[in-house]
Amino acid sequence: MLPNFRRFITIYRGYERPFWVSQILLAIANIFTLLIPLMTQELIDEGLLGGDRNALGQSVLWMVIFAFLSAIFTIANAWYGVLFGEFTAHAVRMNLYRKIQQFSFGNLDKFPTSDLMVRMTSDVDAIKGAIQQIVLSLAQAPVMFIGALILIYFYSPSLIWILLIVIPVVSILLAFFINKIGAFFQVVQKKLDNLNSVLQEDLAGVRVVKAFVQSEYENHRYDRANREFRKASLRPMQYISFLQPTLYLIVNLAIASILWFGGVSVTQGQVTVGEILAFTQYLAVILTPLVLLAVLTPQITAAEASAERIFQVIDSIPTIPDSPHTLELDIATAKGRIVFENVSFSYFANPSQNPEENHSKLVLKNINLVIEPGQTVAFLGATGSGKSTLVNLIPRFYDVTSGRITIDGVDVRNIPLETLHQLVGISLQESVLFSGKVRENVCYGKPEATEDEMIAAAKAADAHGFVSAIPEGYDANVARRGTNFSGGQRQRLSIARALTIKPKILIFDDSTSALDMATEARVQDAIKNSMGDSTILFVAQRISTVITADNIFLLEAGEIVAQGNHETLLRTSSLYQEIYESQLGGLPA
Repeated sequence: MLPNFRRFITIYRGYERPFWVSQILLAIANIFTLLIPLMTQELIDEGLLGGDRNALGQSVLWMVIFAFLSAIFTIANAWYGVLFGEFTAHAVRMNLYRKIQQFSFGNLDKFPTSDLMVRMTSDVDAIKGAIQQIVLSLAQAPVMFIGALILIYFYSPSLIWILLIVIPVVSILLAFFINKIGAFFQVVQKKLDNLNSVLQEDLAGVRVVKAFVQSEYENHRYDRANREFRKASLRPMQYISFLQPTLYLIVNLAIASILWFGGVSVTQGQVTVGEILAFTQYLAVILTPLVLLAVLTPQITAAEASAERIFQVIDSIPTIPDSPHTLELDIATAKGRIVFENVSFSYFANPSQNPEENHSKLVLKNINLVIEPGQTVAFLGATGSGKSTLVNLIPRFYDVTSGRITIDGVDVRNIPLETLHQLVGISLQESVLFSGKVRENVCYGKPEATEDEMIAAAKAADAHGFVSAIPEGYDANVARRGTNFSGGQRQRLSIARALTIKPKILIFDDSTSALDMATEARVQDAIKNSMGDSTILFVAQRISTVITADNIFLLEAGEIVAQGNHETLLRTSSLYQEIYESQLGGLPA
């Protein structure tokens, strides 16, 4: 039962002390609680019925002392319980976050952003809440159960058979409900994922929604996801609504049995009234943890479902691991020669399928090309032709399905990932900026960069001008995702970030698409001048982006259909001529 919850033991290393302290404090509090019924028995039998005033006073005094001490230790247990719960949440978040940082693009394709956000927030909070409640009551059940049975055995043995019936019945009932509703909470979390996915899309695209007057459509879409979430949430709650009343019915029947059989025993002189009252209190003491477990069952079961979802992430193996036989490549002496040898790639290829089925899914087919050190090359083609996929294979954001890619004769799969990513810099299609300062974004890949290096990179990216125009300059704040900068400004800051690290191979994946042609040409010239002998790759749909490249690879449907410089392709490729005519209207090159 609760197998995923048990796995948290491995995460608790270094956080055990608050847990054990809390359980010791709880055990002490429970011992004092167990002593109160004994004083109640003495109060009734010797004080009230026996007429012993000293026994009456002493019993009341000890009951107050035991109650006070129990409260003190319970409060201390609660303090440590909350501390341990927060430690748990912190540890789980950090484990999840570190794991996500190890993910390759293929892993991120499997776990969308909205899904990971739910796991990092809602699922972690569910686990934290359940852990806190468990810590507050974990030692209570065994201490109360064993202690009460021992005291009953010595002081009220004739009624112990009632407990031996009630406790198994309650335990079986709880086990049934926990197992039954566990699957329901898995569905609840999936529906919550769907709801958050719709919410994230709508909030991110709210301007598009308003521009196309689709608010009503999005209202219906969100309402549909919300209704599915509500329906999924109702199912476990409907089961749970039967649990507490059923438990209270069992407890009340047990108390009635005690009073009935105990009353008969009193008339026969076998037990005293104080013993019956004490036994009733012990019954409450024993069943209280079980009733509390019934109250916590929904929370614990939901947390078990959340734990399973969290371990799905933690157990995921990065799709792009470091090779066990890595070959070191000296970045300082690397040349940057790139060779594709019969490379094919599919996002969906499955080795168990036959080659024909896999071939139909190929995004890239039999790519063979050589990029010499220091060359500026470009990849041109329509949307979906495979340009971005091709360059993403060089830094191993994905691995080839067949064939191989080498840098200076070394297969990229044999280069340590950290070395490879220092060797290959990239400015991605989406210009992502992080909240903070402008300088922190420009120097993101090289925090130790000097002021001169940062400014040189910004000048080459044509970003220095607009940054200098801001009163705070490079210390200006960047809003979340850079929303306080225009699309073109974000692109230029992203290019500056890639230039700052001065990689031997630099890839621009359609990262000048938001720039006008004059600015784009100025940026390209500055990049070539500032990067020295680095190998530079441009990915573009606009022919103006690639027109000055040393070599242009024209892609169509995942295949290289032509290559050469601009003049060569104008003479030899009808497709290139068509693109040139459609985009530049036959202007002289």
